[in-house]
Parts: sequence; structure tokens; C-alpha cells
Amino acid sequence: MIHLVTDSTAYMPASLLKQWDIHTISLKLTMGDETLDEDDVPRDTFYSYLENVNNAPTTSQPPVGEFIALYTSLLQSDEDEILSVHISGGLSGTVQAAELAAANVAPDRITVVDSRSTTGPLAMLVLATAHVLRAGASRAEAAARVRGLSQKHAGIFMVSDLQYLAKGGRINGAAKFLNNVLQVRPILHLKAGKIDGLTLARTRKRGLRQIMGELEKRVGNTGPIYAAVTHIQAEEEARELSDEIRERFDCLQLVINETGPVIGAHVGPGFIGVGGCPAGV
Repeated sequence: MIHLVTDSTAYMPASLLKQWDIHTISLKLTMGDETLDEDDVPRDTFYSYLENVNNAPTTSQPPVGEFIALYTSLLQSDEDEILSVHISGGLSGTVQAAELAAANVAPDRITVVDSRSTTGPLAMLVLATAHVLRAGASRAEAAARVRGLSQKHAGIFMVSDLQYLAKGGRINGAAKFLNNVLQVRPILHLKAGKIDGLTLARTRKRGLRQIMGELEKRVGNTGPIYAAVTHIQAEEEARELSDEIRERFDCLQLVINETGPVIGAHVGPGFIGVGGCPAGV
């Protein structure tokens, strides 16, 4: 049996994990003097906390020892294999920790893949991988598939303001001041596995239109796609984007999730975004 593993930053609902037999490992969140599994931190509680601190909580990858424990528990027979698909190595040390664990446990039976993504786009790629595995793909075939998708996928996001990026040291104070004066909405994108600035929108409504325009430009609308919508405390807008994606594209699958604390610590409430990838890659 091929076991599929991902991490908590895919933010996949428990029902979906169960349906597709997907295992997860949690990234860590340090709030004050306490370090917790991301999965153990209630989102509403966390975002209330985030609004009232000057410095963002710190985040870190799962320890190698936790990967070793998970991998060992899954390799119960000689027939067991593992495909482990994780948050971009450009954003976290999770892939490196997974690779060290795989080398320690059973390097010939475990494949680790850098998704070059996170949150909604990561969930999208993991679910696409689950589909091909259930259809009978080998571990090597499924790994090649997800690597191909990871090279071609798009992730475009909007944040409500820059204060959370400033708290985490991702931008300087002058940029935060300029944002407060102009009330612009920064639009970000995944570029070579890292989150980078793309453009600015003067209003949130215009920003949502720009996000959809970028998605269509990057994945086209002439063939089937995999898609994702992610948000933080913006459920109604996420539903509207999901409806629009279904209308404008031929979606083989559409994942909708709410981004949790590890990524949310840097982007804050009001974050919303989309992911997409041509299914024919």
C-alpha cells in the first residue's frame, strides 16, 4: 500500500483526509513561551491573539523525530510505501526534515516531494495525487505527477493590509505606513516556491477581480484544471470565488479551505486567494 502524507499547512478538512486516506504531520507555532502543534490551536482564538500582539508568533517545521515516528508507523509490512508531499522548501524546512527522516527510516520506500506551494494550492496538489494513487499509479508515477503539477500551478492571494507581514518582519515600517495611507490591497503570488509581491489593488473588490484575471492568464480556460480557494475569515467571498471558478473553468476538482495559524501568522484575517493548475500537465 502507498501511504500519502502531507502537512498541516494544506489545511485539509478532516472529512477529506479520511475519504482519501491522507496522513498529516503538524508544523509548530510558538506563542510567547509556549510551542504548540498548529492543529491544536483554535483558529478564532489565534486570530484574536494575533490582533493584539506587536510581534507575530514564530513558526517552525515538524521535528525530524516526529517524521521518523510517523513513517515508521506507516511501514508495517514489506508492501508499504510512502509518498510525502509538503509545503514549499522556500517557505519552510519541512521538506528537509522529511528527507532526513526518510533517509533514516527507509530511503528506498519513501519519496519526499517539495510541492513549491502551501495552503489551498498545496491541498489541491495533494488531492490530485490522491486521485492518481487511487487510480492505480505507482509511487514513482504519482511523484512524477505531483512534481509536474508543482512546476505549472499558480497561487495568487490578497491580504487586507500589511500589518501582519510587518509584525513578522517581512516588510519594513515605511511600507506599512504607505499601505495605511493609501489603503491599498497587496496581491501576492507563489513564485519559484516562495510568496512574492505581484501588484496592488486600490479596493478589495478590484483585488478579487485581479486575482481571477491572473488565474485565467496563468492556467488558461481551454481545458480541465485543478483549482483551490483559500481564505481567513472571508467565507462568503471564498464561496463567491468558488462559484465563479466553477462557471469560468472546467474544474476536475475544487478544494476550499480556511488557512490556519502557521501561514495566517504572516498574512492575517481577510486573506483570500486561489490556486489552479492545468490537469493535462
